[in-house]
Amino acid sequence: MEKVVVMSKQSQSSLMDDLRPIMPPLIRLLAGIIVLVVIQATVLGFPGITALIPTTTFTIAALVIFTLGLVVSAIVLKFGTQLATSLGDAYKSYRSYTPLIAWLFQMIALVILYNVSKPITASYFTTIPWAYPLIFLLIAIGPTIKVVMNTVNALEGKNTSKHLLTN
Repeated sequence: MEKVVVMSKQSQSSLMDDLRPIMPPLIRLLAGIIVLVVIQATVLGFPGITALIPTTTFTIAALVIFTLGLVVSAIVLKFGTQLATSLGDAYKSYRSYTPLIAWLFQMIALVILYNVSKPITASYFTTIPWAYPLIFLLIAIGPTIKVVMNTVNALEGKNTSKHLLTN
């Protein structure tokens, strides 16, 4: 019986030891998002928050959501990419997926920024509503091309010869 208890404790400590390298960025990411969501919920409950800002077409609530969303986007970008890097460093089998995971967090940050800036910028894009999503698509193309190229190069290997297509 004593041997079973000892084995159980060893497997638990081994599991925690395996997760230890990724815990700090994961905790920072989750804690930052939770704190800002609580702040947003509290601030949006204030009376008069839905009033328009003088000489503008957006509300105080939209400005608060934009500001907090900008901070959440920065937290997701910073700590998400740290999480991807530490995941690749801790687990060698995931090292080739580090750029893909970092790209995922970049796209999440971009989607957050897209959604929180929409109420602020809506009045500027009334005549050309297609321009606002196009701007964010153009911003997303750069990291997407980079991660696709890196992933393809990693899958092909570094020593593969490049073939030139000629007619």
